Amino acid sequence: MLAAASFRTAASTPPAVLGKDVSEMWNHEPFIIEGEVEGTIEVAEHLTCAPNRNIRASVKAKQIDVLGSVRGNVEVAEKVYIRDSTQFVDEIHALDFVIEAGEFVCGKANVSSSPAGVPDRSRSTAC
Repeated sequence: MLAAASFRTAASTPPAVLGKDVSEMWNHEPFIIEGEVEGTIEVAEHLTCAPNRNIRASVKAKQIDVLGSVRGNVEVAEKVYIRDSTQFVDEIHALDFVIEAGEFVCGKANVSSSPAGVPDRSRSTAC
């Protein structure tokens, strides 16, 4: 899987993979979404949205690697990677962002020393 290479984890166990439609999910291990999710996602570690997949949810994760489409409020403790052929719409709170050239981001991005805290920097785009 292309997205899994983005994150190096200490665990030797491969990440869990979601392949069916769900409305809510919580996980304490690295996780890859290869289906459709609408609702709530909470992952204690790394979350990957596989290419051509859609997430319409409130998302909380340590890190997130987006190769598909995300629509919803995203709160990330560390870093957000917005990769090739990605669409992101709504609001992101994170410590750091990596956005590849040409990717579509519509909404508000807050960079903060604490994702739940007051943003150090904020940038909005008109959709």
